[in-house]
Amino acid sequence: MSSILTVSQINRYISFKLKEDKKLHGILAVGEISNFTNHAKTGHLYFTLKDNESSIKAVMFSSMASRLTFMPQNGMRVIVSANVQVFERDGIYQLYVSDMQPDGLGALYLACEQLKERLLYEGIFDEAHKKTLPNMPQKIGIITSVDAAALQDMLNILSRRYPIAEVIIFPSLVQGINAPESICKAIVHADNSGMDLLICGRGGGSLEDLMAFNDEKVARCIYNCNTPIISAVGHETDTTIADLVADLRAPTPSAAAELAVPDITMIYNRLNALEKNLFDGISDLFKNNFYKLDLISKRLENATPSVKIISYKEKFRLYEDRLAAAYKIQIQKFSGKLAENAAALESLSPLRTLGRGYSLVRKNGKLINKTTDLSPGENIEIQMTDGTLSATIN
Repeated sequence: MSSILTVSQINRYISFKLKEDKKLHGILAVGEISNFTNHAKTGHLYFTLKDNESSIKAVMFSSMASRLTFMPQNGMRVIVSANVQVFERDGIYQLYVSDMQPDGLGALYLACEQLKERLLYEGIFDEAHKKTLPNMPQKIGIITSVDAAALQDMLNILSRRYPIAEVIIFPSLVQGINAPESICKAIVHADNSGMDLLICGRGGGSLEDLMAFNDEKVARCIYNCNTPIISAVGHETDTTIADLVADLRAPTPSAAAELAVPDITMIYNRLNALEKNLFDGISDLFKNNFYKLDLISKRLENATPSVKIISYKEKFRLYEDRLAAAYKIQIQKFSGKLAENAAALESLSPLRTLGRGYSLVRKNGKLINKTTDLSPGENIEIQMTDGTLSATIN
């Protein structure tokens, strides 16, 4: 007769049996994630792993989940490393996952894509946040490894294209687990050092080699930097999160140096052209102004008092001549009139009467025409044609 077992005893027995079975320890299982839950407080991950025919519960505790480089999602096909055990309280067996990798897609790539999507949603890549690069930077900071071949390429290009700029190197790790922190410190240091422009990057490499520039801390550090930054990571085909958040992405470090500064030869050519244009413009300006000055001088000369005096003198002489001619005409006119009037007056003059043998008698200048107006002893004047006589009345 079989003994009677409690539910707890049954679940404990099954759990013991599963733990003893070494074939169920450290197994690799592949399947699609569904019903995924990321417990906010504990950090544990709960999900179901399924294929076309079956499914199995799974849990990944926070101590293991914290080491993941990506965040699992529903519908994602993964390969898990796990132990099969029984959750005694509910009497269900499940996978206790210790590691997880995307199936057919690298974990690093997936982590980058997920971070990129999250930062894109936050708006960190928006063009509105990107700063304008200076046309002619005086101080340029380069954030990279001092041993990088790309550094020498950038220094050579900068010295050739724009030797008047001051270039300062801010050494940083560009690869490895400590690289993100090193890059962030170098960016902050450079940002506080009065640089006009920063170039941050390294030469090419695998995705693993470039992961420091896909780090969230580095992305946010670039985003918060006050100094314009050119990202120059890897080759032209490599695109990192640092490239997306930077103010300008250069396909290579050498291209970053080309984009950072103008070609001083072109500047000199441009200055020479501007100098010629300026000289020609000033020359034309002087010619035009000299022409205008000459016109003004002539107008001023014509408007001077001496010229006006001469003009007025000429007009005065003209008026004088005209007045003299008019005066002469008037004199002649009046002379003729006077002669006429004199002839008429002469015809009426007493002197003509005197010429015929008459005389005029005056007393005290008064003409006397009656003897009764005279008394004996009075003096009178007798005017004749040839003179005047004095007489006394007897």
